[in-house]
Amino acid sequence: MDAKHTMRNIGLGMAAGAALGMLLAPQKKTWKATAKKAARAAEDAAENLSQRLGM
Repeated sequence: MDAKHTMRNIGLGMAAGAALGMLLAPQKKTWKATAKKAARAAEDAAENLSQRLGM
C-alpha cells in the first residue's frame, strides 16, 4: 500500500473516531474545548506516526 494512501486512511479514521467520540461523550465540557482537545490529540498522533514511519 502506498504511504500517502495509508496516511490518508489513518487521518480519515482518526477524524471519524473524534467525531463519534464528540457525539457520544457526556456534555460536561463545551464543544469548543472538546474539539480543540481532539484536534490536538489527532495532530500529536499523526506527528508521532509520521516520525516512526520516517516521513
